[in-house]
Amino acid sequence: MLKTSSSRLAAENIEDELPDEAITLDGFSYLPRLDHWIIVTATGRKHFRFHDLHVSAELITCCKRFAASLLLSENPTSAYTTFQTLRYFLLHIGEYDSSSKEIMPAHLLNFRGSRAQKQLYRSTTVNYIVRLWAQLGIPGVSQAAFVTATEMPSDAPKRGLAVRLLDPELGAYTNLEFDGLHKALHAAFATGSLSLSNYGICLLSAALAPRPVQIASLRLCDLRIRENNGVTTYLLSVPRAKQGGTAYRSQFTDRPLIEDIGIVLLAQARIVRRQAEASGMDDPDQAPLFPAQHVNSTFYSDSGTPAAPTRASIGMRIINVMEALEVKSERTGKVINVNARRARRTLGTRAAQEGRTLEQIAQLLDHSSLTAARNYIEVSSKTLQNIDKKVAILLAPLAQRFVGSVRVKSDSQDQSIQKHVFGAGDGGAPTDIGGCGKFGFCGLGKPLACYTCRLFHPWTDGPHEEILESLLARRTRMAVEGSAIVAQSLDDTIVACAEVVRLCRMNGREMVE
Repeated sequence: MLKTSSSRLAAENIEDELPDEAITLDGFSYLPRLDHWIIVTATGRKHFRFHDLHVSAELITCCKRFAASLLLSENPTSAYTTFQTLRYFLLHIGEYDSSSKEIMPAHLLNFRGSRAQKQLYRSTTVNYIVRLWAQLGIPGVSQAAFVTATEMPSDAPKRGLAVRLLDPELGAYTNLEFDGLHKALHAAFATGSLSLSNYGICLLSAALAPRPVQIASLRLCDLRIRENNGVTTYLLSVPRAKQGGTAYRSQFTDRPLIEDIGIVLLAQARIVRRQAEASGMDDPDQAPLFPAQHVNSTFYSDSGTPAAPTRASIGMRIINVMEALEVKSERTGKVINVNARRARRTLGTRAAQEGRTLEQIAQLLDHSSLTAARNYIEVSSKTLQNIDKKVAILLAPLAQRFVGSVRVKSDSQDQSIQKHVFGAGDGGAPTDIGGCGKFGFCGLGKPLACYTCRLFHPWTDGPHEEILESLLARRTRMAVEGSAIVAQSLDDTIVACAEVVRLCRMNGREMVE
């Protein structure tokens, strides 16, 4: 009993080294003596859990002191990432040495020895954290462990595999996938099945590919509109993220917006401003551009005041909206796996295809180093898929880009669409390719835009194969001339036209049978 009492007394004494209350770099308070810290951030909550580490009370208290030091010097997200790696390491120690009062060389060596080859980078990360812990002068790391952590080999994780391997689930979207997603997104908003707020979030994710935390951090004052000689320009100041040692919303990157997106964000900002003013908010400019929609959000209030969303809620809104469109991938035949990270990888890939430099790609993706940008440069030459007539017809039923219906000309009352067959020359006679259900003026470029229009009804006897061959020839010519992005812009139309060719062939066989 005496031993137990002494141990409890020692634990209580070492707890005295922790303050009753502490603050984070962003100015939020928490209680360090608890075994579960709920760290409130401007875009959510982080949970620091110590109760299940199963190491000595002394080592847990030292770990708390180290974590508190991180929260005071790093933004909460960076501090949380470091703590989670340290927690993983301490859980490993607790499996076989629950009484140690400090980290020893054997702990570091055992941890490295337990890692598979592809996970050795975890040991390198732990070694860095242990060195940082010791350099801060906080007890809990032996001098021998500091020396061991310094001398152990360094292994870097293999990053960018999803980008370099063109992963169909995790890598960048193909041009067909990207265009299909956003045509469906525009159609959903046009029919009223998508809110302005969610439409704006998804447009922004596709155009600038910010992290969800950056979208969650946006405020009304970040959107700026300028008028000059009758020309309106839109500029968005995007808060930087994942910058160590910087407070929330302390650094920004100005990103110009195209008019189509600027108009949507301006409309969203006006709605939120009216809501902020009606709720009596002191400074409506500080209202979030995309307020929280759920009571589980960290700052949600039923008083009507626009509340900041969490980073997780923004990420889920992107996934829920885009996957509900049910756009299928031509690579998997399944609904496209959508998330904000894939949007970022797509932006980097397309930037590399356009010939952007490493520095420009890193700036677009808000990276502080050029390491990740190199993955996009390496893969840019592989991303222009070779598409011929046979491939296009095989891809067509998977991609589902043709949304109209094939009809026999004599059975339809739709107005005809006439166009020279490509390559027929100026003297060729106009040829009907299909009917249009619009019955009015259409500003789209006929007949190419028709193939991806749901109002288009191609005739079974139309010259679709000739148009397909012309499109393929044009795409090849553009690729040879170095216009990879422009060449890929034809892919949606090519696959839609190929589907029409396939359906017409099937219709012809059925009539013969």
